[in-house]
Amino acid sequence: MRELISNSYDAQASSIEIYPLLQYEGLIFFDDGTGMSEIKEFNEISPYKAFFSIGRTTKTRGKSIGYKCQGSKLCFASSKITLITRCSDEKNWRSISIDNPKTNLNIDYDISSKSDDTPWLTLEKLFNIPDNRTSPILQYLNQSWFNKKFVNGTMIILQWIEVEDYSSFYDPSPNFDKSYIRNYIRFNTRHGDMRILRPRTTGFPSSKAELFKHTPGYNDSCQLSIWTKDKLTKISSGYPYLEQPNNLEHLTIKKPKEVSRLSDGRFHDTNATTFEFQERTYCITLAIDGHRRALELYKELDRQGRQGRRSGIRLTDQRGTFICSEGVKICQYNELFDHSDLADYTILSSSKAQSHYILMINGSFQVVTDRNSLSEGGLKLMKNDNFIKKIKSFLDQFQRESEVFQQLITRLKQENQSFKIDQYISQINSLKENIIYRPRFQVRDIDHLQGRWLIEPSIGEEHWVGALYTMFSHLVPVDSQYAHFWLRPLTFSGTGIDSMAVEIQEKSLGQNVQKGLEYKYTFDERDEFNHPLIVTDQIVCWDMKIPKDGEQIKDSYDYFGSVALSEELDGIGYEITNIQSYTGEVSNGKIKVISLKKLLDKSFNCEWVTPPDKNSKRKKGKR
Repeated sequence: MRELISNSYDAQASSIEIYPLLQYEGLIFFDDGTGMSEIKEFNEISPYKAFFSIGRTTKTRGKSIGYKCQGSKLCFASSKITLITRCSDEKNWRSISIDNPKTNLNIDYDISSKSDDTPWLTLEKLFNIPDNRTSPILQYLNQSWFNKKFVNGTMIILQWIEVEDYSSFYDPSPNFDKSYIRNYIRFNTRHGDMRILRPRTTGFPSSKAELFKHTPGYNDSCQLSIWTKDKLTKISSGYPYLEQPNNLEHLTIKKPKEVSRLSDGRFHDTNATTFEFQERTYCITLAIDGHRRALELYKELDRQGRQGRRSGIRLTDQRGTFICSEGVKICQYNELFDHSDLADYTILSSSKAQSHYILMINGSFQVVTDRNSLSEGGLKLMKNDNFIKKIKSFLDQFQRESEVFQQLITRLKQENQSFKIDQYISQINSLKENIIYRPRFQVRDIDHLQGRWLIEPSIGEEHWVGALYTMFSHLVPVDSQYAHFWLRPLTFSGTGIDSMAVEIQEKSLGQNVQKGLEYKYTFDERDEFNHPLIVTDQIVCWDMKIPKDGEQIKDSYDYFGSVALSEELDGIGYEITNIQSYTGEVSNGKIKVISLKKLLDKSFNCEWVTPPDKNSKRKKGKR
């Protein structure tokens, strides 16, 4: 359902209609979008052929949530799929039916559609003996409906979808408001776009709502309806943020510091903003609703111990911090507050704190194939220091302006005196448990390190990169051909410049021999360097991609330089040269950017081992 709705939005549909087929445990899905042309090609493939292909798509990465054309393949998990489509420049509809598509569809299968001037009959013939659940739908989708409504667009008919307990998920009756299908669409699909703020009712700033409207892919005009018994029932667009308190409710609301138990809070406040990062626009929303208020007003969501009485979607799964892509809520990400720059807000990652708010960060995030979690690239962005500073700026400003948010943070910390200790214990236990699965290495040509494993750094462990570099700078032979890449650190700091260093044979501490040294887990030329280039002599990363010669690198202080590849650094790194400011000030300095992993491998006799990850081990055990 999520994938089909996203595809409809990408096809610029103004109307989506969903007809659950309770008799046949399937559905009819229709949108009045552009239709699937079998002739016009985008990215060297037509939309129609892309629907049936694997990994081929007409979409452009970054402009839609899907770009691998794999989501639509979920439709093949059914006993029969029928596709009816029509583009605005076509006289007739086109249709195709495929039995057991998962089994029958292969590279030799003829997917060509047939011209169809009576698609209402094609639809009717799919259901030989319709009962009183199917007949009203077929009567509604008659010739008149096709001629008036289906001028262009796509209809997908699925029969016997491969899903356990079909009715629990797809049946919109008897209580439509509490049905799973309705609430899943509102909370987890493109139609429930988190950027649609409805400021008049929710209390979000109107100015921010206007900014959100100008972000790529924003659409609050698409109508979506579900068939319930004998009619179509509309579902409003936008994420279901709770409405701001009315005048009567205001009389009973207390601020966080005024309630005897924070869990009984009914307080409310909202804020939102946009920011630019690496030439892309990101949106943030923060909706604070005290735990008791959320319990009372999200009547359709299940509570602990009461599953089955409501929609089947749990309230606890809708609270806390989330990553969204193109408006669609992708996954929880309470790990956001593990970053050191957000130390003032670490308390928000606790389960008790999460019950009081929903924080959503939206952008063109890279997600994994099933789009239920972030890819490695997405995780890397969420740990980028400069990206985190944008989020911190939003939270800091809101805390200054909002008594509710300010008091909530203070009260949470007061009620969780042991929170930091528990968090440290949890983190260290996790590190102990998972360290055996991490990539490791040994150095064979250093006697006192033989047989001893060293763990490779991972994202966020810049200090470990620095510690390894410092240790091996004292162990590298002075006659090594790579000795001049090993500086000897004199200092080590978590703020400002990471290390002041000298050449390994240098004995003086004079200012003229000292060099500025920075440590990174990785370094991408597209990232903005968070220290001044003009005071940096060497950047040591664990590993990184070597950019192209001449590519530009900029810092956060209005300086930039050019990548220079050289034989000296071949296989190890590159230099940043021609450093200058935007105003034309020129620096004669050069910066070496070095991969510590590659330098270790060249300077010493190393053995590298990457164990199977923990999840693959468990899967093998289950088999």
